[in-house]
Amino acid sequence: MKIFTALTLLVAAISLTADAAPTSKSPVVSIELAKDDLPDYFTWLEKSKININRALLKYRKNIRKAFSEGLVGQDAIEKLEAASTPMFGDSSPKTFLIDVNYKKGKTNSTSDTGSKKSKGKKGKPINNPLQDEGMDIGYHGPIKIGGQTFNVIFDTGSSDIWVPAQECPDAACKSHKAFNPKKSKGFKTDNKPFDIQYGTGAVSGVIAVDDISIAGAKAKGQIFGLSTKMSDFFTNAKFDGILGMGLDKLSSQNAKTPFTQLVEQKAVKDPVFGFFLGRQKDGRGNKSQLTLGGVDSTKFTGQLKYNKLVGKNGYWEIALGDASVNGKPLGFSKKTAIIDTGTTLLIVPPADAAAIHKAIKGSVNQQGEYFVPCNTKAVVSLTFGGVTYKISPKDLARERTNQHNLCVSGIAGDNIGGPNQWLVGDTFLKNVYSAYDIKKLAVGFAPIK
Repeated sequence: MKIFTALTLLVAAISLTADAAPTSKSPVVSIELAKDDLPDYFTWLEKSKININRALLKYRKNIRKAFSEGLVGQDAIEKLEAASTPMFGDSSPKTFLIDVNYKKGKTNSTSDTGSKKSKGKKGKPINNPLQDEGMDIGYHGPIKIGGQTFNVIFDTGSSDIWVPAQECPDAACKSHKAFNPKKSKGFKTDNKPFDIQYGTGAVSGVIAVDDISIAGAKAKGQIFGLSTKMSDFFTNAKFDGILGMGLDKLSSQNAKTPFTQLVEQKAVKDPVFGFFLGRQKDGRGNKSQLTLGGVDSTKFTGQLKYNKLVGKNGYWEIALGDASVNGKPLGFSKKTAIIDTGTTLLIVPPADAAAIHKAIKGSVNQQGEYFVPCNTKAVVSLTFGGVTYKISPKDLARERTNQHNLCVSGIAGDNIGGPNQWLVGDTFLKNVYSAYDIKKLAVGFAPIK
């Protein structure tokens, strides 16, 4: 497990104030995001090199099932342990070769694939509305690779991109759209392998190159993965693959991210992208949106307050000032937060989770898992760069357990990289507009409208 070093607040967030209105000859491109309704599918998003335990979501689902079946104590524990079998049993997955007889050409993951410039176009932000498919479990949207459309998760917690390959024989591949090299004029591969192990699943295959477009903005010569082996865990997922939006250095494929390519190739002007994540409970679940090359100022109030990154690990990691419950500070210090759109929950060290829930009236700790009253009015807030942002009680109380009016808490306790590192996912991000600047290396927040 990779251990992260938490930095003190003395290094913390140098706050920047940005004008939200983009001014550019190149477009600000927006894409609407859909949501997936199965929490299991979000346990795989974090890479094994940091070993963030996203299996926690599957564990939580089984806790809810144990509650609904009336299981308690040892019976419940045995049920949970029985459900913890690894999803990817083949420790030496076979890597299939992609047939390139029809298209000769090789990839080169160290080459400057951003050398070709694409001209930016004038125009308004592009918004593609998609239907809400779940209870704020996660967010995905369409992209095109070689002219073929795929639904992918836009994940700020990773930096690789992959979709299924036609050669993949697994059920998880066959239940999703596969990339067809014969339908693309620009496809190339030298069959260099890649292999990514996630919390409860894995993918492996070969690295390829093709043009990728997001809402019409094209990244030419983008390195991506074609998965020829996928865990059964992904079989029923509503998305085909993942598009990482972390920093380039985080890529296990040694590639620039599509957003870096869009910026360098001048397909968008500003090196900033922004997320607006909807909430089904109040009817804005179908308004989720990713904006490229700027931000959408219609989604938030005031100005974005930016926080400089701490550390150089490739994550969108910033200093966390403190957390509070109902306006009462909890006295946390020297904490950092990885801002991760690909994680459903707010995952904090166990001691911090205990302190937060202790301050929430009616919360219950069941074998290290937390539950809160479904009608809780408690407001948990996080402070970044001196600004405090509230988490709605709607996000604190998630799915019902059918036991004593208890709901699964949107805050979980788990070790990520040490006692001072938090993984800040959608429980928090639904309450703010978040922006990410790859040049200034900063993350900005503003209250949503």
